[in-house]
Amino acid sequence: MNDYYVVDDLIPPIYQEWLIALIKDENLTWHRKDSAIMEELEGDPRNGFCNFHYLFEMDKGGNLSPLCNAFTPLSLMAMEQVKCYNLMRMRINCVPNMFANHTQLPHIDSYVKDSWNVVYYIDDSDGDTVIYNERTLSDQEYQSILSKGEFTEMTRIPPKKGRAVIFQGDLFHSSTTPSTRWRPVVNINLSKDTPPTNGAYSNV
Repeated sequence: MNDYYVVDDLIPPIYQEWLIALIKDENLTWHRKDSAIMEELEGDPRNGFCNFHYLFEMDKGGNLSPLCNAFTPLSLMAMEQVKCYNLMRMRINCVPNMFANHTQLPHIDSYVKDSWNVVYYIDDSDGDTVIYNERTLSDQEYQSILSKGEFTEMTRIPPKKGRAVIFQGDLFHSSTTPSTRWRPVVNINLSKDTPPTNGAYSNV
């Protein structure tokens, strides 16, 4: 099985446009985080700002948003790509135009075995997703790799409306800030089996 897959037009164009309209609703609640990757590294310039809208968090009771059901078919399409049907987490991440491309802090989303991450690009933008060769499912090793700061790129995927990149959950990865317009994505975390409730998630 490959480490990652890139799927263009994961969902039909009419559904793509509907999701854009939903997240442009002026009444939608967004949560601001100035240290979007790790609160413990507040002063790290790679640990940048992001707006989040939380759709589903398994360890917080499941459905967290009235938009959750609207995004569920998207998650099911991603699940089918890798035959991985346990939804751990689903969020909308939105970074406004930052006028420059800065690669953010490399990280992993969870320490769950046989997990997959999905980044779905809601709209056209810039700011690549970078996937690295380094990988771990251990918090101790995570901290060690991060402290060394020696990452080698496996691939980088440019945003495109309707595109999804699906990659194995133990791979370090980074987002890149957009230089021309907003960068809204859906971040989905999947697992083969139901993970334990304690110690499953990293700092993200």
